[in-house]
Amino acid sequence: MQWQKLKPPEPDDPICCCECDLYQYGCCCDCEDLDEAFNRWLKDKPSKSTFQSPVFGAMAENLEISLIPALLMLPLLLKVAALHYLLGITVLTALPGLVLWYYYATHRKKRRTLFFLTLALYSLAYMYYLFITEILPRGDISQLQVCTVTSGMIFTIVSLIHTKKGPGFVTAALHDSHSHSQEDKKESTQVNNGSIQSAASPSGTPAELQTPKEGLGAKWSRCPLCKIMRPPRAGHCRTCGSCVQRLDHHCIWINSCVGQANHRSFLLTLSVFVLTSLYGISLVLCSLCPHQYLMTGLFYCPGVYTQSSTALCFTCAWYSSIVAGGLLYLLVAQVLNISFNVTEREAQLALRNKTGQSRLWGLVVDTGEYSRGFYQNWVEFLTMTDASMAGKWYLIGIATDAQWFVSHRASMKMGTAMITPTADGDLEMSYSSLSPNGSCWRMNNLAKKTEIPGKFTYTSRRWAYLSDLRMVDVKYDEYALIHSIKTKGKESYVVNKLYGRGVDLSAEVQEKFIQFSLQSSIQPENIVILTKNEECPAA
Repeated sequence: MQWQKLKPPEPDDPICCCECDLYQYGCCCDCEDLDEAFNRWLKDKPSKSTFQSPVFGAMAENLEISLIPALLMLPLLLKVAALHYLLGITVLTALPGLVLWYYYATHRKKRRTLFFLTLALYSLAYMYYLFITEILPRGDISQLQVCTVTSGMIFTIVSLIHTKKGPGFVTAALHDSHSHSQEDKKESTQVNNGSIQSAASPSGTPAELQTPKEGLGAKWSRCPLCKIMRPPRAGHCRTCGSCVQRLDHHCIWINSCVGQANHRSFLLTLSVFVLTSLYGISLVLCSLCPHQYLMTGLFYCPGVYTQSSTALCFTCAWYSSIVAGGLLYLLVAQVLNISFNVTEREAQLALRNKTGQSRLWGLVVDTGEYSRGFYQNWVEFLTMTDASMAGKWYLIGIATDAQWFVSHRASMKMGTAMITPTADGDLEMSYSSLSPNGSCWRMNNLAKKTEIPGKFTYTSRRWAYLSDLRMVDVKYDEYALIHSIKTKGKESYVVNKLYGRGVDLSAEVQEKFIQFSLQSSIQPENIVILTKNEECPAA
């Protein structure tokens, strides 16, 4: 992994020298710039400026000059490369080097740039334009193939737009919600005049301390730059200037961070772009070199330089191959990281701290901190949400001190609940369970949010009791432990429910639910882990 030393520093690099509060004096990640800023601070001098005119200086700062090479130089260079195969080799060899140099220059200074995003979009549009105007008239491409390429391009742009919506920035309100949920968790374990204590394990240690990586028990840390509390696996991106939930990396190709909220759409964008590019390249080569095999035609295509149009299309096929090859490498790296449940940021830090192990010839770094096996790692990635209860849940366990439960507990089986947040922050809850006779029992309620995050209230439409519902412990991609107090007139009873994203939950989570229910003064015989059941058909 010696090549790692040549890479520019990644976001949230702890050894970077710019973790200071001298930003008003021009402090940045260059140690020379830091020394200069410190000298200005000591001498109380203003920052140097190379522009005498404030108007011209402001224009130079805000004008994105990097757009010009992508819009003007790319078509010119490709046409020059199409003049002769030697020029093509020279230009296509130098072009990736120039792009990498510009990447290093901008990434090292932590600057945002639209160059790479513009280059990617313009390349996609230019290649599609040549495909329609030069390759399609040759009559070798069917309408179905044209529709496939067009659909792939549109799908790539739509997916990119969805990715650009945001990576999931950490805000102060996020920690406030977390703190209120922790306080609410403690309060919810103290009902009936304080008779209920915090759910504990058999050894007496609180369950959340035994599983610090799960649910609300995970530890938060303070960002030295934002000065706000951030959840586990979040990181600070100095390019964006903000902390991002489950930060993977700052991607120059989308000019944005890749985090918890857009990681899946980023992976989808990469996949569709690479597949569309490879398919388009294969169609172009089959049209230009019909008597050659696909890979052979890329290296040897007789007569392709006899016409300027075919030479340009052949050169663009080579250019697209270089771009697709680079993004294919990025896609493979992303797939491997997800398989080991490690982010690019965590891999970089593990290498520098020598706490990770390189695997698969250095393509991935295994930290061993969050990995739970290939299958579970992908389930966690595909089902991770931005701290939301939305989606489908399975009722795994139920415990209550209600009298009606005694006669029904033996026949109760697993059911499903669909939870849909509303624009006002309420929760639409739809529960269904399949009876032994094949009929489906359904119940719908609207839980109104309260001033306390994680606490909701609703009145049952069927039995007219008032329910005070609280989220005790939640890991949104795995399980939710819910405590509710139901009241009707003078009658009141407690109901604890354990929900899971799948029909199976670990023994540790089930034990946590059992211990919490016992501490809620519920008798052991009234604590039931439900048997699996068929799901109700769609309504």
